[in-house]
Amino acid sequence: MRGALKTLTRYFLAFISLVCIPCFAQARTVEESLKALATNHNFVEISNWPGVVVDLKYASTDNFTHTNLYGDWHKAYIHKIAAEKFKKALESLHQTHPGYKIVLFDTLRPRSVQWKLWNIVKGTPQRKYVADPEKGSMHNYGFAMDIGLMDPQGKMVDMGAPFDGFTPLSEPQLEPELLKEGKLTQKQIDNRMILRNAMVGAGFRQLRHEWWHYDALVEEQVRGKFQIVE
Repeated sequence: MRGALKTLTRYFLAFISLVCIPCFAQARTVEESLKALATNHNFVEISNWPGVVVDLKYASTDNFTHTNLYGDWHKAYIHKIAAEKFKKALESLHQTHPGYKIVLFDTLRPRSVQWKLWNIVKGTPQRKYVADPEKGSMHNYGFAMDIGLMDPQGKMVDMGAPFDGFTPLSEPQLEPELLKEGKLTQKQIDNRMILRNAMVGAGFRQLRHEWWHYDALVEEQVRGKFQIVE
């Protein structure tokens, strides 16, 4: 009986070493997850593209959490399908507004970061601005971009509400009402339209409650067909 128990224990330990240890080895930090994108042919780094300025807000404390969620990471990646569309958007912006640049606030975001954001906003009025990580954000697939505009003088273009300004002022769907009430100016809406025309014209979709958020594909085309970056 004792010999049989020792044999069973030996087999169990062998199973643990073969199955569980690899599982732990696959665990990654946020920075490790992002670095792995460099060897994944499905994603494209756009940090150094002409007409782009990188200002990843979650790689600093200049965001609504006041916490650096990315660590020492300042590169921007998106899915290659989104990259093709973004290239067209940049070309369009260059033609209509020479000298303007698109500022990257956030691009591909690992789901581990999504959980951190979700835990901050759940149970608050801001909950609608952060996707439930259980199903994943379009950012987690690399198909979403949070962006702004910089003018030829290097000044951020006034959009009437800051990035991650989780208030009605941020919502494109409310712009006619906000203009009528004097809460947004025509100039601010016109500024939004500069960015919107370039992005939508290239095939992106504007999120209806965030002026800065654009999706390269509709959710139904992404969920279940592409892999989330954990």
